Amino acid sequence: MYNVHSETEQKAHQKTLDQVLQSHSVPEGYELKNVFSGKQNEAEVWIFRFEKANGENNGLGGEHYSFTVNKESDKILGFTWMDKRFESGQELPTKKQTEEIAKSFLNRIEPGLFDRLENLWIRPHDELITVDGQQMTITGMKYKCYLPDEDTYAWLIIGPDKKIITFEQGIKWESGRITEKWLHDSWLKNMG
Repeated sequence: MYNVHSETEQKAHQKTLDQVLQSHSVPEGYELKNVFSGKQNEAEVWIFRFEKANGENNGLGGEHYSFTVNKESDKILGFTWMDKRFESGQELPTKKQTEEIAKSFLNRIEPGLFDRLENLWIRPHDELITVDGQQMTITGMKYKCYLPDEDTYAWLIIGPDKKIITFEQGIKWESGRITEKWLHDSWLKNMG
């Protein structure tokens, strides 16, 4: 992983970002903080990280909205929205609501993907973030799937207000996850 510095790279990532933002919006109050280049499953990817414009809870472990995009195809490989608004203890969507939201989202971003997926389970999922110097648990309903024709996994996590917290696809698993975790701050911290 490296920060994008050259003018050529900046033009390339801006073109990708503009393409993605035609169909996908960044939550209000977030601004672009970093753009990285890396590889995910051997493919070249852009990693875009947005943090709070007011500076609250920024940095690794804090609130952020990040996504990865395949450089060649501009395909969204995943995004995550770590925000205190999803704090645990709120009412989560039902399993049926979670499935309906997943279907609607997947059919919009990649028509046909939902029908190709085998749902494995739907259940609550927790993540930790740092808010005001303290760890906070955020919770959503995870819709985890297997994509047999690619031998990969995909999932969505739906928050208490029925907003999508996380979407990932193309995840390879062999006795544990082997696909890079660009959206996970705990993984980025370990990269040093």
